[in-house]
Amino acid sequence: MELQLEEKKKMLATLEQVPHPEFEGVSYPSFIPFRKKGAKNVIEDIMNVKSRDSDIIICTYAKSGTHWTYEIVNMLLRNTTELDKNSKIQAMLEAVDDLSVLDSVPSPRIMDTHCLFKYIPKQHRENKGKIVHMIRNPKDVCVSYYYHCLKDVFINFDGTWEEFLELFMSGKLPYGTWYNYELEIERAARDFPGMIFTCYYEDMKQEPVREIKKLADFLGIACSNDTLEKIAKKTSFENMQKNKFDFTEIVDGKGFIYRKGEIGDWKNHFTVKQNEKFDAQFKEEMKDSRYKITFE
Repeated sequence: MELQLEEKKKMLATLEQVPHPEFEGVSYPSFIPFRKKGAKNVIEDIMNVKSRDSDIIICTYAKSGTHWTYEIVNMLLRNTTELDKNSKIQAMLEAVDDLSVLDSVPSPRIMDTHCLFKYIPKQHRENKGKIVHMIRNPKDVCVSYYYHCLKDVFINFDGTWEEFLELFMSGKLPYGTWYNYELEIERAARDFPGMIFTCYYEDMKQEPVREIKKLADFLGIACSNDTLEKIAKKTSFENMQKNKFDFTEIVDGKGFIYRKGEIGDWKNHFTVKQNEKFDAQFKEEMKDSRYKITFE
């Protein structure tokens, strides 16, 4: 493990900055697969992944609680209340160099992606395989994404908060607009009834035992209240920040996946004018959505 981390440190230290790869109008972080194969081939490889009936894919927009969701699902499937030594990055479809490595992963497999729903493995859609989707209020997503991009060598953003907010609102960041992503998932949930479980970041934060129980029911896993409470405690932000290995430590020695995990941190960053502009866009973009987004 330590040897692998040292090799990755050396690789990242010499990583050349390149333009964000693009496919069908959406850009992506310059992960190694994109550098080697190009965005079109990476997306096509993802769509052609051979699925199993027991596969579970975690679909989230960036900085919406992906690591947290992955850990909860992993605990439920492994029937344990201990944090996993592995990280969700090892099954992040767009970041895995050779997707054939997934063939040796025992079932049930957990995979994750920030790519649009239309790009998930075709067989998974055809099989109506389970998808766990977490949604977070976009203002907090934007703030969290800002701090992430300042340190992520695959994104290389070095601008101001004001500049980042404009990029976020115009959909010019990796993975495109929050609105397109979330509205596509919402349409998919209508088109594929019973296939997608949507949980709200804020609800999971405030009522973790209740929300984990809902997730367990969706996955068809029986859990005692004691187990649910232990999972909630072990996957709390504070415990994961302290005890879960953050692979981004290889970048700066500290890591930047578990930064704050708070609800409402956007209030410390948005000006009144920025907030009004954001609210106007949100109202227009989400006018037909049934999502109940909490900004408090």
